[in-house]
Amino acid sequence: MYDFDWHRMHREKTERSAKLTLSIIRDIFDVDSILDIGCGDGIWLKTSRTLGFSVCKGIDGPWTKMEDLQIPKEDIKIGNLENRFEMGRRFDLAISLEVAEHIKNESSDIMVDNLTQHSDLLLFGAAIPYQGGFRHINEMWQSWWADKFAERGYRYFDVVRPQIWHRNDVHYWYKQNALLYVNTKRSDHIETVENYIRENSLNTYPLNLVHPEKYEDIASYSQIAFKPLLRKLPSRLTTKMKDVLLRRI
Repeated sequence: MYDFDWHRMHREKTERSAKLTLSIIRDIFDVDSILDIGCGDGIWLKTSRTLGFSVCKGIDGPWTKMEDLQIPKEDIKIGNLENRFEMGRRFDLAISLEVAEHIKNESSDIMVDNLTQHSDLLLFGAAIPYQGGFRHINEMWQSWWADKFAERGYRYFDVVRPQIWHRNDVHYWYKQNALLYVNTKRSDHIETVENYIRENSLNTYPLNLVHPEKYEDIASYSQIAFKPLLRKLPSRLTTKMKDVLLRRI
């Protein structure tokens, strides 16, 4: 949903982010096929292939520039992400990262259904309130999405964020928002990820979280000092206008 120039500008760091994040998932599970919902120029799918995934498919909107894709055109399906779609198969892993904030709120359930209907393992993250960005019309806290996945029997595990949180070569929005969701009907998957967390002594972070990079970006001293002034501005303007009027009488 971003201009392809945006993807090009961020490509190197996005590729590194994808490699590190997907490598974590592959350390936990034996996954061979992947679906990327809102795949953009396909950089995550391209990275998936370099990591050994044999089936890499994506779907994105009609704005997709086929000539700029990082993967073969036949691996991309064009469709409206606010509508239900069917890929004709299930995948070992389905991902959707920093996409759902572009989907209108009333289509959020469809977005979640499209993910859960295509895989028992999901890597999902979306922009939180005030994260900001082009056409962010549905920014929600991580817990808001986690509740929707829970309604469909998917439990979240915080296995990615603790391992990339301090990496300077990963975009902050992945460090802040990327969570693994597992279908609770797959007791084998649940056992596998729980063992991984225990063996690697991973600490679960608070679900609703703002990364320091984003906090520092929006909470500069000048902004903090300016906000109280804005709150007082209406009353001071009113007082000033009264003074002006009284002087004219």
